[in-house]
Amino acid sequence: MGKHENGYRRIERDYYPTPAWVIEALTEHIDIKDLYILEPACGDGRMAEALKAAGAEVYATDIEDRGYEQLNGLVDFTRSTQLEFQFDARCNGAVEDFDAVVTNPPLGHRGRLGVLFIEIGLVQMNSGFMAMLLPADFDSAKTRRGLFGRCSKFAGKIILTRCIKWYDMPGKNKSPKENSARFLWG
Repeated sequence: MGKHENGYRRIERDYYPTPAWVIEALTEHIDIKDLYILEPACGDGRMAEALKAAGAEVYATDIEDRGYEQLNGLVDFTRSTQLEFQFDARCNGAVEDFDAVVTNPPLGHRGRLGVLFIEIGLVQMNSGFMAMLLPADFDSAKTRRGLFGRCSKFAGKIILTRCIKWYDMPGKNKSPKENSARFLWG
């Protein structure tokens, strides 16, 4: 049962914290040790901390402060010029200095915000890679073919063999879960 199916109220701004094991599933396939990673939808920092535990240096931003003490700034990733300004002002570098963009993007209505995150990430990434956590069937929509099969930067996907339990529902036997995958571009 997915987190966006009937019977479950959508959480504002698609704030669904990602468990650490999801990063462990990524690091089974990709070595992120000593990489400089942008996490643009860090929420409460669970994914950023898991990336750090795997040896990465992380620049964590979000559109809103969710209490993560290591938050580097409030940035709307969908406004890439804001990201460039924020990063350049803090680090005297360039967005291209990131080795990777790794996040669980908000999907928004009908996945449109997730698509926007991918499109902006493709522009922002230079010679590095991007890893987006998405529903496993996200690449099956006809309107998204340009981001996957037709995209020369699309490298593949890592299908998670466990369902992510997004949150508990008080008074219910079930919690929203869905099949997910880590989609890779690079």
